[in-house]
Amino acid sequence: MARGEIVVTLYKYFVKDVLFTLTAMIAVVLVISMGWRFSGYLDQAAVGTISSDVLLLLIGYRLPSFLEIILPISFFFALMLVLGRMHADNEIIIMNSCGIGPVKLMFFVMSLAFFVMVITAVVSLWLKPEGELRTQLLMTDQLNQTEFDTLAPGRFQTIRTGKRVTYTEKLNESERLENIFMSTYESAEVAGLQTVTTMVAESGQSQLDEFGNRYLVLENGVRYTGQAGTHDYQVIKYEVYGQMIAEEKERHRIERLAGIPTSKLILATEAKYLSELHWRIAVIIMIPILGLIALPLSKVNPRQGRLSKLVPGMFLCFLYVGLLAAAKTSLQREDIPIFLGLWWIHVFFLLVALAIPKALMIPPR
Repeated sequence: MARGEIVVTLYKYFVKDVLFTLTAMIAVVLVISMGWRFSGYLDQAAVGTISSDVLLLLIGYRLPSFLEIILPISFFFALMLVLGRMHADNEIIIMNSCGIGPVKLMFFVMSLAFFVMVITAVVSLWLKPEGELRTQLLMTDQLNQTEFDTLAPGRFQTIRTGKRVTYTEKLNESERLENIFMSTYESAEVAGLQTVTTMVAESGQSQLDEFGNRYLVLENGVRYTGQAGTHDYQVIKYEVYGQMIAEEKERHRIERLAGIPTSKLILATEAKYLSELHWRIAVIIMIPILGLIALPLSKVNPRQGRLSKLVPGMFLCFLYVGLLAAAKTSLQREDIPIFLGLWWIHVFFLLVALAIPKALMIPPR
């Protein structure tokens, strides 16, 4: 086999190993992070803030936001694990004997870094703002819905103002409610005795009148009005009772900078917008720098074990991300000049990457 074929074969072996480890790490971290986020949405659906029908959509829209930072970090740890194993198993020595020295190994790492950079650029510059914008639109639409649009059978649900608790035993396909309980307070913030209106009904449904007003029409029930602990109660039995459902429209606005398209950020002049633009670029630029850090830092002796350098690697990686996040906040507050941006952090860690071989006393070849 010619030397060129050997280099190609070893390159494919290295790329396959790194990409497999990278994919596994991304999957594990995504399951944990998205599971945590999904539990938060479940809590909101349980209290009726959002409908359970949009849970999967929300998770899909938020996925790019998680991938934006998971991709660079997972790439760094994948390199650390794979290169550490190859050093511990003396595979790097074998590669050196086949003509793959430090320069070619760096080329292997940088080619992979470029591949991950392209994916991260698509996620950070396009998919993330698009997903965040759709999330904001979807959440605004949920806020515009009434409590009966998000009503789940078999649960006591409180509307956003906290003034009413609603329960229905069943909700059939025609949106008809069965065995309804409603308790309305004057104010959710007032302590002590206050007038409470409690209504029970065998069935009910929401209807629109000719002017577009929505009413809840209850059938065969009782209405109780009074203060708890007193005898001054008003009891009304009814066959049909209609109650208007107030709809408070939310005015849509982009509340998060993450939802602003990159094309608009480029034309912006305010610090808060430029800080978001610098952040999106920073998560892309940090990938090759992390690759340069992982290359010398992952070198271990077989006696040390493949994971011996993982702890200092974790420290440097999370310090890198933490400084970028802190500097982004300072840039947004104009504590850091706009022309500096986040570039100075990249320069610092690039110098760290160049200094690691000397610090570890790795002789040049």
